[in-house]
Amino acid sequence: MRNRTPMIDVWEIDLTTNDSTQTILRQILARYVRTSAEELVIERGEFGKPYLLYFPEWQFNLSHSGEKLLIAVSYEIPVGVDIEQIKPRRSLAGLVKKCFAVSEQNYWFGLPEHERLNVFYEFWTRKEAVVKGIGRGIVLGLNRCEIDTAQPERFLSLPVNETWRTYQLEQDQNYCASIAINRNDVALRHRKWRNSL
Repeated sequence: MRNRTPMIDVWEIDLTTNDSTQTILRQILARYVRTSAEELVIERGEFGKPYLLYFPEWQFNLSHSGEKLLIAVSYEIPVGVDIEQIKPRRSLAGLVKKCFAVSEQNYWFGLPEHERLNVFYEFWTRKEAVVKGIGRGIVLGLNRCEIDTAQPERFLSLPVNETWRTYQLEQDQNYCASIAINRNDVALRHRKWRNSL
């Protein structure tokens, strides 16, 4: 029997004002565990990472910003995801000094002004995705998750003894999104959610 490459589904949802994030999450997760959305029990770990109480082998993570929601679902593979709406902020330089490692700061401040906004969100979503995947959130310390600026999918250092990689998820020009996975032999499947499913 041939071994299959493990798959992670990344659901992309365009939210409307009437949509409930929790309702959509439950509907999607119910498809995997083959039970009703109402019967799912979603708990939170010590640092806030959600999990399915009776189906802990199914890992998931979600993020929303603006009118976009991303939900990543995997079987026995820890995963983190982050999406951010790209918009100028006066506090970008301050956030870089507070949340980026020294090498990342030097790289970012050395960029031409017109490149800084997109690179900020690329680095930010990669960092957020990895701390969410690890399950500790920003308490882990974003500045302690040092991205390799030459190969941004890699981390030079993390405050845990684990190897994580991040991948950018294709979005329109107004959004930036990343997914973090702690193994290499995984395929990503992009899926669009339709309320009729």
